[in-house]
Amino acid sequence: MTELNPAEFDFEAWIDDARLPEDSETVFKRGDLVAKINYLARQIRVETDAQAGEKTSASPLLAKLKKEREELMKAFARSEVTFYLRALPQSKIKELVEQNPLAEDATRDDQLAQRVALNRTLLAESIVALESPTLEKRDIKMTIPLIATLEAKLGAAQLSKLLTKRQQVQSEAPAPDADFLPDASGTSQDSGQ
Repeated sequence: MTELNPAEFDFEAWIDDARLPEDSETVFKRGDLVAKINYLARQIRVETDAQAGEKTSASPLLAKLKKEREELMKAFARSEVTFYLRALPQSKIKELVEQNPLAEDATRDDQLAQRVALNRTLLAESIVALESPTLEKRDIKMTIPLIATLEAKLGAAQLSKLLTKRQQVQSEAPAPDADFLPDASGTSQDSGQ
């Protein structure tokens, strides 16, 4: 093995193409459809069980329920939005923490509000792009008001998914989904080869 001479190694050239880790998280704009989709699934099960006991030909009601559920599932899928989040350099995190100080003498409620504000600030800085079935991937500059709009429109649970992904991209080593890594033969595990 050749020894590397530190005086000859050009670290700047070597590190030049490095980038901060990014990951993505998907949320849905039409979460309101889930209740009806699940209701129809239950109705389909009831109708299927009823038909199994009767041993009759296919029910028009069952076909109608399946078609309605399929249309709602398509609408739900079209509402998918994928957000791309990038890890922040520690210097940027430090800057944002200093801009959003946590007051130690504040009430518990005020401290909670300050932490929420800091998390929203960090999330806004971390989101770098979005895409959907109807929109090619686009760079985006998020703001605190846009994060508040996301929560108001999508709900706290979906915003929490984005906050969790921000924390993961910030604190975990980047790794692609293991199901899609090449196996020893060089093919993807999901490729069927």
